[in-house]
Amino acid sequence: MTADLLQFTDRRDIDDTSQWQQAFSKDDPEPGKPRRRWPGDQTDKTVVSTNNGLRQFAPGAQMTIRNPATHGTGEMTPQGAIERLSVLSLLARWVDECNLIEAPDSP
Repeated sequence: MTADLLQFTDRRDIDDTSQWQQAFSKDDPEPGKPRRRWPGDQTDKTVVSTNNGLRQFAPGAQMTIRNPATHGTGEMTPQGAIERLSVLSLLARWVDECNLIEAPDSP
Protein backbone atom coordinates (compact mmCIF):
# COMPACT_ATOMS: atom_id res chain seq x y z
CA MET A 1 0.00 0.00 0.00
CA THR A 2 2.73 2.45 0.92
CA ALA A 3 4.59 1.54 -2.26
CA ASP A 4 1.57 2.70 -4.28
CA LEU A 5 1.55 5.97 -2.37
CA LEU A 6 5.27 6.40 -3.03
CA GLN A 7 4.55 6.05 -6.73
CA PHE A 8 2.13 8.99 -6.56
CA THR A 9 4.06 11.24 -4.20
CA ASP A 10 7.71 10.23 -4.70
CA ARG A 11 8.33 11.13 -1.04
CA ARG A 12 11.11 9.09 0.52
CA ASP A 13 12.11 11.63 3.14
CA ILE A 14 9.39 10.80 5.69
CA ASP A 15 8.01 7.68 7.38
CA ASP A 16 5.01 5.74 6.09
CA THR A 17 2.36 7.29 8.33
CA SER A 18 3.67 10.76 7.55
CA GLN A 19 3.41 9.86 3.85
CA TRP A 20 -0.34 9.55 4.25
CA GLN A 21 -0.64 12.68 6.37
CA GLN A 22 1.33 14.71 3.84
CA ALA A 23 -0.42 13.25 0.80
CA PHE A 24 -3.85 14.31 2.09
CA SER A 25 -2.70 17.50 3.84
CA LYS A 26 -4.94 20.56 3.53
CA ASP A 27 -1.85 22.53 2.57
CA ASP A 28 -1.25 23.45 -1.04
CA PRO A 29 1.30 21.29 -2.81
CA GLU A 30 4.91 22.42 -2.80
CA PRO A 31 7.75 21.38 -5.08
CA GLY A 32 8.45 17.76 -4.22
CA LYS A 33 5.36 17.57 -1.96
CA PRO A 34 2.35 16.72 -4.12
CA ARG A 35 -1.12 16.22 -2.64
CA ARG A 36 -4.01 13.85 -3.35
CA ARG A 37 -7.52 15.30 -3.61
CA TRP A 38 -10.89 13.70 -4.10
CA PRO A 39 -12.18 14.72 -7.55
CA GLY A 40 -14.77 17.44 -7.88
CA ASP A 41 -15.36 20.98 -6.77
CA GLN A 42 -13.03 21.43 -3.81
CA THR A 43 -15.54 23.79 -2.16
CA ASP A 44 -18.40 21.26 -2.36
CA LYS A 45 -19.37 20.01 1.13
CA THR A 46 -19.22 16.35 0.13
CA VAL A 47 -15.80 16.74 -1.51
CA VAL A 48 -14.50 18.68 1.51
CA SER A 49 -15.88 15.99 3.83
CA THR A 50 -14.33 13.19 1.75
CA ASN A 51 -10.92 14.91 1.73
CA ASN A 52 -11.15 15.40 5.52
CA GLY A 53 -12.11 11.75 5.96
CA LEU A 54 -9.22 10.53 3.81
CA ARG A 55 -6.85 12.76 5.77
CA GLN A 56 -7.80 10.84 8.93
CA PHE A 57 -8.69 7.41 7.53
CA ALA A 58 -5.50 6.75 5.54
CA PRO A 59 -2.99 7.31 8.35
CA GLY A 60 -5.36 5.52 10.73
CA ALA A 61 -5.39 2.45 8.51
CA GLN A 62 -1.60 2.62 8.31
CA MET A 63 -1.20 2.78 12.07
CA THR A 64 -3.89 0.25 13.06
CA ILE A 65 -3.72 -2.30 10.26
CA ARG A 66 -0.45 -2.20 8.37
CA ASN A 67 1.94 -1.42 11.23
CA PRO A 68 0.74 -4.19 13.61
CA ALA A 69 0.63 -6.70 10.75
CA THR A 70 4.18 -5.82 9.74
CA HIS A 71 5.77 -5.38 13.16
CA GLY A 72 3.59 -7.60 15.36
CA THR A 73 4.24 -11.19 16.26
CA GLY A 74 0.68 -12.41 16.81
CA GLU A 75 -1.35 -14.58 14.48
CA MET A 76 -4.31 -13.08 12.68
CA THR A 77 -7.55 -15.00 12.28
CA PRO A 78 -8.76 -15.60 8.72
CA GLN A 79 -11.77 -13.35 9.40
CA GLY A 80 -9.54 -10.59 10.79
CA ALA A 81 -7.24 -10.85 7.78
CA ILE A 82 -10.15 -10.58 5.34
CA GLU A 83 -11.56 -7.55 7.16
CA ARG A 84 -8.20 -5.77 7.18
CA LEU A 85 -7.56 -6.61 3.55
CA SER A 86 -10.97 -5.18 2.67
CA VAL A 87 -10.17 -1.89 4.39
CA LEU A 88 -6.79 -1.61 2.67
CA SER A 89 -8.34 -2.51 -0.69
CA LEU A 90 -10.93 0.23 -0.28
CA LEU A 91 -8.25 2.74 0.68
CA ALA A 92 -6.18 1.77 -2.38
CA ARG A 93 -9.21 2.30 -4.63
CA TRP A 94 -9.88 5.71 -3.10
CA VAL A 95 -6.23 6.73 -3.57
CA ASP A 96 -6.49 5.69 -7.23
CA GLU A 97 -9.65 7.80 -7.61
CA CYS A 98 -8.01 10.91 -6.16
CA ASN A 99 -6.36 13.51 -8.31
CA LEU A 100 -2.64 14.15 -7.97
CA ILE A 101 -2.10 17.85 -7.33
CA GLU A 102 1.44 19.12 -7.86
CA ALA A 103 2.97 22.53 -7.27
CA PRO A 104 3.10 24.69 -10.38
CA ASP A 105 6.48 24.94 -12.05
CA SER A 106 8.44 28.03 -11.12
CA PRO A 107 8.81 30.60 -13.91
